[in-house]
Amino acid sequence: MTLSNRYALLIGADLPMRERAVLCTARALGMAVVVLAYPGEVLAQRRRPAASLADDYIVSPYLLDPVHALEAVKDYERKTGLTPAAVIPVNDFVLEAGAAIAKQYSIPFHSDAVILRCRDKLLMKAELEKAGLNVAPTLAVNEGTASYVFKDQEKAIFKPSVFGGSGGVRLVSNSQELQVAIDDAAKLLHKYKDILYIDPERIHLEAFLDSELEVSVEVYCRPDECKAAAVTHKQLSPRPYFAEMGHIVPYAGFDYDALCETAEKACRALGIERGVSHVEIKIVEGVPFIIEVGARPAGDRIIDLVYRSLGVDLYALHAKSYCDIWDDMPLIKRRGTAAVAFLKAAPGKITCINPVVLPEGVHELSLYKGVGDFSARDAQNFETREGHVEWFWPIEHQDTPDFMFQTARLSADLFEIERN
Repeated sequence: MTLSNRYALLIGADLPMRERAVLCTARALGMAVVVLAYPGEVLAQRRRPAASLADDYIVSPYLLDPVHALEAVKDYERKTGLTPAAVIPVNDFVLEAGAAIAKQYSIPFHSDAVILRCRDKLLMKAELEKAGLNVAPTLAVNEGTASYVFKDQEKAIFKPSVFGGSGGVRLVSNSQELQVAIDDAAKLLHKYKDILYIDPERIHLEAFLDSELEVSVEVYCRPDECKAAAVTHKQLSPRPYFAEMGHIVPYAGFDYDALCETAEKACRALGIERGVSHVEIKIVEGVPFIIEVGARPAGDRIIDLVYRSLGVDLYALHAKSYCDIWDDMPLIKRRGTAAVAFLKAAPGKITCINPVVLPEGVHELSLYKGVGDFSARDAQNFETREGHVEWFWPIEHQDTPDFMFQTARLSADLFEIERN
């Protein structure tokens, strides 16, 4: 078996804003990259950028079911004679499929135990608590969720237990609001359940952590060490939703180092020993609470922001780890401040997209929707964003402007809306 008939299999890199994983993987490993693509028309519209960067791609129905995913890769081998030298996951939903493929071809991957702890938020919280880390207390799970009895003035967070992208997450304070949250989440989960290989019945209710301050930490994990690379400051949508509407790297808080240590401890507690992991933390009156940990790199261009602002290629470290190549964490060299913010149009039908003058610092503007598409009333999750603006200010730049305000103004100028 020679390198010429082997390739790096990237799973999940065709989802929006992860496309740079293709380039970084090819550069880091020096081999062809094949993308195991997300199936279904519901995701097809955003598949093209990554597919055009990769050497090839594999797509067929329900690829994230491990049985179907493995069969698709074996079928690709029969057609081409090529086999994977590495299986590299780029988001949560692909972990089970990646493990099945890696076992077949005897190549490195996460253990089943690690995958289970990182995919199911309830199991994850139990492990983190055992390690002495703070998590939001769980109030009810699965069928017990709908019948939860609220205390006076109590607020809680409803969540699907095995989903992502803020999908279905909602603040509730009574049984009526809870039922609305359950019903809305059910529609979303059943829309994606077969494509994403998830259990739509896994839901839970947890205590509300009342704080606007949320960060994420990217952690490079090796068998003997978990080392934080960067802290990102998150900007969330108005309640009752928790859609991520902006990110800025690096976070400017005084507790930067303490948050890095907390994230490293969380990864060790879950047994993650490979690749880049994404740790989300809510800070309540100075106390960090772990929201969740993903055994994969961040989405929403955060990995690109880290590279642009701090000079660390996390996609390269991630890819190499799945070949058992263990580079040291590079020296961080601050280049500037990088951010991304998401466009949110007024609710209604988009009738026109206007030319705009871009403010200083705009690195990229990308639209997800066009004329004839509809904009939702609220920014609820990954589905209800109209595009993004990526920003960069070099280190010589004195002050970081209010990029969230500027993005909101761009949204208002870009989209003409026919109200429903």
